[in-house]
Amino acid sequence: MSTQSTASGVWGGSLGAVTVPARMRATMLRRSLREHPGPTVAGLVGLLAAAWLIRYALNGDQHTLGLLAGAWVLGWIVLPLLLGGGRGRVRPAHLRLEPIGGAPAAIGLLAASAIGVGPAVSLVALAALPVHAARYGTVAVLVTACGAVLLWLLGLIGSAIALEVVGHAGGPAGALLTGVFTGTAMGVAGSLWAVFPWVSVLLVAAPQDVVRAMEYVPSGWPVTAVAGPTGQGVGLMAALMGIVALCAAAYIMLVRRVIATGVPFRPRRTTAASATTAQREWPGWVPAATRAVVGREVRSWTRHPLRVQYLAFAVVYGALLAGLPLLSDVDLLLPWAGTLAVLGAAAMSAGLVGLDGTALWLPFTTPGGERAEVRGRALAWLVLVTPIGVLLTVVGIVLAPGVDPLAALSTLPALLGAGASVPVWVSLLRVRPVADPRHPTAADNPTDIVSVLVATAAGLLAAGPVLALMIWGPPAAAPLLPVVGLLSGVATWWGGLWLADERLAQRGTTVLAVAGQRSRPPEAALPLTWDAQWYRENTSTAWALGLLTLGWIPVIPQGLMPLAFGIDSGWIVAGHLSGSAHTAVGLAMVGLGVAMLLTGLVLWDRRPQPGSRAPSLPPT
Repeated sequence: MSTQSTASGVWGGSLGAVTVPARMRATMLRRSLREHPGPTVAGLVGLLAAAWLIRYALNGDQHTLGLLAGAWVLGWIVLPLLLGGGRGRVRPAHLRLEPIGGAPAAIGLLAASAIGVGPAVSLVALAALPVHAARYGTVAVLVTACGAVLLWLLGLIGSAIALEVVGHAGGPAGALLTGVFTGTAMGVAGSLWAVFPWVSVLLVAAPQDVVRAMEYVPSGWPVTAVAGPTGQGVGLMAALMGIVALCAAAYIMLVRRVIATGVPFRPRRTTAASATTAQREWPGWVPAATRAVVGREVRSWTRHPLRVQYLAFAVVYGALLAGLPLLSDVDLLLPWAGTLAVLGAAAMSAGLVGLDGTALWLPFTTPGGERAEVRGRALAWLVLVTPIGVLLTVVGIVLAPGVDPLAALSTLPALLGAGASVPVWVSLLRVRPVADPRHPTAADNPTDIVSVLVATAAGLLAAGPVLALMIWGPPAAAPLLPVVGLLSGVATWWGGLWLADERLAQRGTTVLAVAGQRSRPPEAALPLTWDAQWYRENTSTAWALGLLTLGWIPVIPQGLMPLAFGIDSGWIVAGHLSGSAHTAVGLAMVGLGVAMLLTGLVLWDRRPQPGSRAPSLPPT
């Protein structure tokens, strides 16, 4: 009798311990829904998307449905990492003081993770699979429903593992995923003209390449299991169950380790020998102080969350801008993948000084430290970005053998020279401090649109001689393109370094004072409706907004389209002319647009900042 009561007590205690995380999560979710409308709004949007997926399942393509279901599960795993989904979550470390084993703790944590808006909406969305299988009979609906539940468990466990591992891996892992996600979103948005035709084809009927690929994607197995032979269906469902079981076992091991040690893995420690490797590998003509800055910057680029995010964004964005047009059988941009990535990396590097905080005092305490600081930052950028640009360019050339790569190869050194030096100067010119440089977040992005535009314009200016010689030069001058690109890169390299040297040497104390601020001055509020009084008091801001908005019209549609692409629509002024007049009007339009944009940038930079107590950089 006592044995039975002891066993029932142990079982009851384990069951009670399992339900603790679920009760904790339910309480936090209740309070969150009362205080913040965000989860409710996100849930409504998710339900609309789930309703569209179910509607598509009624008459849509089987393989496309599997692809969409897989994208949904993958988004469930990745999006919480980007949107702060770990907040309000019960974590294994919260159970370290509870008398509970690894398996019961994992079950309780998964039960807690299942309580929320996201899991509920995902379960509704995956109901599209049995809805599609209704055409095959009742047994098919039951089998596909089991498959949908397995996919739901796969997303639930995968999201829990990702949040725990990436959360403890520190900022760089999450920043890498954020950079990849944002780069993908921006790359797709920049290539909608190439993506839309492919999406329309995919929604009607998946191409044969997609059909063959879906044989290896678990999200397509539940429907394939009921649509194909019985033996194949049994094997696919068993394989899906095996994947879920392996993920569950991995999560149990992860929970056990966290409960025992507090962290899912031991962080890798950097030895003193590896820390000085970057300094020893540089040739002797590079000063020791510069080598030290290079080593520091290289390590910062590989460890700092925002820097990792910037680099990942630039690589993914450049690769997609050049590669997505292949969906519409356009391979002209493939050799330009490296140059686009280099240009993106330069633009995203235009505010890095703001991440350093008061650590900027170090160059001022070293003889020649200002010069070493500038050159070390530029060389470190070259060390990291040059291999990326060259690799993407070579891959693009290999994938597009019919496209002449001379222009892309000639433009690459010009963009590298400008991207390495000019952003250092821009970053010193427009310092944007972060609240806490030791623990930066995505909200602490120190790069503003003005810095990005100036760094991008510098790269385009450096590539200008190459592009001008390619478009308007005689065919016999084609062999000179690499030389022109190299000379342009060297010129912009030394020009950017000279400007940065002067800025840091002459205004170093001012730059240090601004970088050490813990809060940014409030931005001038812009009225959402017409306010004559505001416009009278902020005339320069109103003019800046107008010039920055309208300045792109002369540059792109009135200038670059007729000059570079030969587009001469009726509303394009140069289209009504021919010969030298056509070229002259196009160039004049580009010059007019650039002048408008520069004037707008100057006025925007000098707009009033109400309530600002932080020292601002003096005009240059």
